[in-house]
Amino acid sequence: MSTFVRYIIIAAIAYVIDMGGYYCLVKLGWNPIASNVLVKVVAAVSGFFMHRRFTYQITDSAEVTDHAKKYFGLALLYTPVSSAVLFLLLFVMHNPIYAKATSDILLFIVTYWITTKFTFTKSVSGDQKS
Repeated sequence: MSTFVRYIIIAAIAYVIDMGGYYCLVKLGWNPIASNVLVKVVAAVSGFFMHRRFTYQITDSAEVTDHAKKYFGLALLYTPVSSAVLFLLLFVMHNPIYAKATSDILLFIVTYWITTKFTFTKSVSGDQKS
């Protein structure tokens, strides 16, 4: 199974956490932007462990701190960008659920590329990159 297919599987699971939490919070009357930030944090923590283990199949615990710094650094950038895109879409799309889904789709490919190229990289040993 390719890395991209594994990435999609974990992204779908993380997205159920993300969108499911968002839907519940918005239905409970929470502000859409605050809801987005909270669920992004929960989904990021879940996604980190699932991507590291399943998507990129990294079991060596020696690099967990480096991966965590990169992954959560990306999440610290992604969350406000996602919230800004959501905020702008709410001017055009009045349903917060549809606006969030559109925002997330727009940012999905960019996140995959950044995560693959810069976050879950394995150490270089000898002449080969693992």
